[in-house]
Amino acid sequence: MAFLSKVYTKPFLKLALPVMLTQVGQVSVNLFDNIIVGKLLGAQALASVSLGNSVFFSIFVFALGFSLAIPPLVSEAHSRNDHNTINSVFRHGFIINISIGLVLMILLLLAMPLLFHMDQPVEIIPDTISFLTIMTLSIVPFMAFQTLREFSEGLSFTIGVTKATIIANVINIILNYVFIKGMFGFPPMGVKGSALASLIARIFMFVFLYYVLVKQPGTRRYIKHFSLKIAGFSKEMFSKMLKIGFPTSLQMFFEVTAFAGAAFICGLISANDIASHQIALSMASFTFNLSIGFSVASTVMIGRRAGERDFVGLKKVGINNLKIVFIFMAFCGLFFILGRDILPTFFTKKEDVDVILLASKLLIIAALFQLSDGVQVVALGVLRGIQDVKIPSLITFVAYWIITIPLGYFLCVTMEMGAWGMWIALGLGLTISAVFLVIRFFKLSQRKIDASPLF
Repeated sequence: MAFLSKVYTKPFLKLALPVMLTQVGQVSVNLFDNIIVGKLLGAQALASVSLGNSVFFSIFVFALGFSLAIPPLVSEAHSRNDHNTINSVFRHGFIINISIGLVLMILLLLAMPLLFHMDQPVEIIPDTISFLTIMTLSIVPFMAFQTLREFSEGLSFTIGVTKATIIANVINIILNYVFIKGMFGFPPMGVKGSALASLIARIFMFVFLYYVLVKQPGTRRYIKHFSLKIAGFSKEMFSKMLKIGFPTSLQMFFEVTAFAGAAFICGLISANDIASHQIALSMASFTFNLSIGFSVASTVMIGRRAGERDFVGLKKVGINNLKIVFIFMAFCGLFFILGRDILPTFFTKKEDVDVILLASKLLIIAALFQLSDGVQVVALGVLRGIQDVKIPSLITFVAYWIITIPLGYFLCVTMEMGAWGMWIALGLGLTISAVFLVIRFFKLSQRKIDASPLF
């Protein structure tokens, strides 16, 4: 028997590859921010951006999780040609996403002064707050874009999202140089310029994608029928979407805050440890976001099978997709190991020798847990496709908050292993999460097969 099924692999890759390109574009915004800031401004500025991004994404990812309730519901309704439900999911999803984005933006702005009381290097805090203030303003436009994105991907229309993200990424790179260095009449803005470039790029993404979806025949009808009239909303749909979105947000929040907490724990050691952590995290985040492409495609494919009541096919799709991400992340891990001495030099100045050496060591650990990282994010995707989100949230909570953070503090601070110890804990947490999520999928999919009237 072949290791991979051609029947499931071809449609999976056809759906996943555009989503992966979109993820490349999105993660490249932060990746290039880090590279440009590190190269132009040095390790201290990179540490400021690292700390700012850790805080921002801890909050932002919570909002992002709510939008992931859209694809499984849209794909399931699409398999039945249920246009009314698709319209309803789209409208309710927009209200939920914008509301959550506004609330979290306000909370983040109010909580920012707490950074002065968290035992971080004093010299990086002013730049961190300047960077974070502007980045926070991008939450609402990005959530508007995310609503359009998840709705579009639920209908298997992914190319428009890919175009919007790639063009926005080019805009972000150009504006980073213009604002940071002070070109074409703009004053040098330092790290503020990097955040402003990201804000403008995210506003563009929403406007461009809206235009594309209005022009696209398969999505135009839903955009034109979009309405915010109160009569079009129901408590039942809000409840259904929140039951999927809230636990999904918790899943993402637990994982991202583990990495954000890692930045704070590394900050208890030195600014160099934070900067090295950010370099390794930038690379690991890049491959993780590629795996999100596999995860989203898995959610859509599983959602279709669930809508068709094809539970045998559902299980086979899930297993096949887990195999694909395993192979992909194995190659990513090998790339990290082979490039561990070269990759860190792209993120900071050559004079920052200590940062480069430590980052190269962290990349070895990052390489080892690539398999676990990819498998756990796809496992979450397939479980989301069958609308199983509560138990996975509990699994991620235990793996990241009960195990990773306390163990990371113990190894990093108590045992004085620095960022190296923190990353050992991160790898262990990801592995535990991956194992239990895969077991969960096997049990649930088999249970659905056994309960099917066909068996």
